[in-house]
Amino acid sequence: MRHCETCLCSDKLENDGSLHRIECEPITCDTYCPQGFEPVLPPGECCAKCVQTMCVVVYSGNLTHSIPVNGIWSPPGNKCVKYECVKVGSRFITMEARTLCPPYNPNDCIPGTEVIAPDGCCHLCVRKCNRTTESTYLQHNGCTSSQKVDLTTCQGLCPTFSWFSRSTSTFQPSCSCCQEITTSKREVEMVCPDGSKFSYSYNYIEQCGCLQSTCTTMEKTVTKKLQRRR
Repeated sequence: MRHCETCLCSDKLENDGSLHRIECEPITCDTYCPQGFEPVLPPGECCAKCVQTMCVVVYSGNLTHSIPVNGIWSPPGNKCVKYECVKVGSRFITMEARTLCPPYNPNDCIPGTEVIAPDGCCHLCVRKCNRTTESTYLQHNGCTSSQKVDLTTCQGLCPTFSWFSRSTSTFQPSCSCCQEITTSKREVEMVCPDGSKFSYSYNYIEQCGCLQSTCTTMEKTVTKKLQRRR
């Protein structure tokens, strides 16, 4: 049973004048709770008590933000910092994770190839994937081109990184490979040992770039090797 009133014996008398009148007033409850706390009314109590339900992180000097349990949050304009709220027993703990980005110089980027990692943190650019050209004679079915041709390949390193996914709460890899983006067909005259000639068409790479590819983890690679041995 809750007693949510404060009662006092007043100076006023009852109507018959024999007894003093008892006057009651409802208890005034403090309804304020600090950030990260919510009012909860315990059984049998008149006033709610403040119970912590979220973590509170302080950033940029004196700014604060509430994070629900198992929630992840990044401060505005700083995607490289992530705060996660975890509850251990009755304690609310804020965990901080910072992403270290590789060196980035926009002057090293090929114009139009500047990108931002999926987590919005690191700036990257395609600066090492290039087309290489080798002038040589082309061979096909024992026949040789009548003149040297430019054979092209794509060579170089492309960005490969990992970021934290809020939806799965795991680190997700992102891989890209140096590949041809645009190609064209070129013709060359081929000369065979018997003196016959014919026109042969070959692929010429016009442009190379980093294209998204599927990442293969070490665990998957080892598993595949073990399966093959069996």
